[in-house]
Amino acid sequence: MKKKNDNVEVVEPVTKDVETMPITSDDAETPERKGFFSKRDKSKKFLQKNELSSGAKKSMVTRIISAIVGLAIVVPAIFLGDWIYFSVITFAMIIACYEILGCTNKRTFITVIVYFFFVASIAYWPLFKTMLAEGVFVSKIDHYYQQIVMPILVTIVGTFFAFFLTVIYKDFTVHDACFMIAMAFLVGFGFQCLFYLRYFPITQFSDATVDAWKFTFNNTVKPSMLLVFVIISTFMTDTGAYFVGIFFGKNKMNERISPKKTWEGFVGGVVISFILSSAMGLVATVCGCPLFGETYNLGNNWYLILILSLLVPLFATLGDFVFSSIKRYWGIKDYGKLIPGHGGVLDRLDSIIFSVIVASIFVFMLTKISDGKFDWAGFLI
Repeated sequence: MKKKNDNVEVVEPVTKDVETMPITSDDAETPERKGFFSKRDKSKKFLQKNELSSGAKKSMVTRIISAIVGLAIVVPAIFLGDWIYFSVITFAMIIACYEILGCTNKRTFITVIVYFFFVASIAYWPLFKTMLAEGVFVSKIDHYYQQIVMPILVTIVGTFFAFFLTVIYKDFTVHDACFMIAMAFLVGFGFQCLFYLRYFPITQFSDATVDAWKFTFNNTVKPSMLLVFVIISTFMTDTGAYFVGIFFGKNKMNERISPKKTWEGFVGGVVISFILSSAMGLVATVCGCPLFGETYNLGNNWYLILILSLLVPLFATLGDFVFSSIKRYWGIKDYGKLIPGHGGVLDRLDSIIFSVIVASIFVFMLTKISDGKFDWAGFLI
């Protein structure tokens, strides 16, 4: 309201009680929720295609080229198997150990050596255990990886040396030691499962007595199908989630850990992976390459393929989130720079580590079923 006072207009303040004024939905500001189950933005249409920037297109091309080069190296090693596959996976394990210690920025010669031997002891334990028990060396590496096990002795010794590093290095804290121990269990057991899924199936076929380095269909393709199945299922989960998320992703899953992952990408990745991996497993079994060997055939146990086809993409997504949360905690973008467009070895193996672990446990449990009964004593070793 205005009134004249000596030809000067004075604006009187509004005395109406603000607290009694109604507040509409347009006036209220809703706080943004960034938890795992974030509120969906209803203004965005479902499956509306996104416009890609030039940077996103360039990144996509780089990722595709790197993936092709990586597959050209890994795929032949998988099918050839034996010590060729063993050497390739060992090289990847060395790089992974180096990248893990890079998170803490406490990478020294001693810490690298201690951590590598910790991880390698877990990954190679079935080999050491069988060799010491039999007292003889067998040239075929698949002879040693007929089970998966988390060794108690290695756990105790590795934990001791990890905490010993806190004594000799003033900058190496108890927090760093605990991180080293936890990641040694996860990475070491993951690589042990990578060996198990490739070498165990060869004993499940009637022609398992083939000589080492004799690359036949029965010695290369058939025993490789289980590992190829898990890798393809994981790869399709990541690829499906990436492309569906880029083109249709609107609703974030967990911005705190992974800002780019969306619910649309997650659902798309799981569905695409389940459909393609199930089809691959069923077709391979029909064509004479059963995933679980001749012990488990398609006619009686086709549902096992469907169960594994669902477990792998779910745990692959979990692995992606876990390793992403580790990167966020340490404030790093990638574990390494070895693979253009992808980062380091662990940036590519994050999902696979979880996938091969759950697949190995699933297959190992199947081997403990006898006459319709489950052998818990044989499983809990």
